[in-house]
Amino acid sequence: MTRHPNADVLNGERPTETLQEKADRIRAEQGLPPESQHSGPQPCHWYDDGHGGRWLIPGCAARAQDPDSADVCTCPDLADQLAKARREIEALKSELHGARTWHAYVAMTVDAHPDGRKIMKQAADRAGDAR
Repeated sequence: MTRHPNADVLNGERPTETLQEKADRIRAEQGLPPESQHSGPQPCHWYDDGHGGRWLIPGCAARAQDPDSADVCTCPDLADQLAKARREIEALKSELHGARTWHAYVAMTVDAHPDGRKIMKQAADRAGDAR
């Protein structure tokens, strides 16, 4: 029997999970989507195991060092998270507006070209291939 080089003694032949894999597996078991790798640290929250156990999942170093003191938590509060989300939405709206404006000017320029219809047909055909 060949052992996998990363096999965990306690898990038999199953390779050892990384912390991210374990977090994603637990979230999947709870019916939650996997964490985004770009989302950054999650704020402090409580995990209920469904059997009467409740565990603090610290999202900041301050709470990890002193789990019983909620007033030392440095995680962003809901208002901070909402403000950040609103800034991101405004930036995306601005980016979309810029892209739509650019597209309109490109379309007008191509339309004014003598071969405009031919160019637009080729572009549409290529876009259909890229889907």
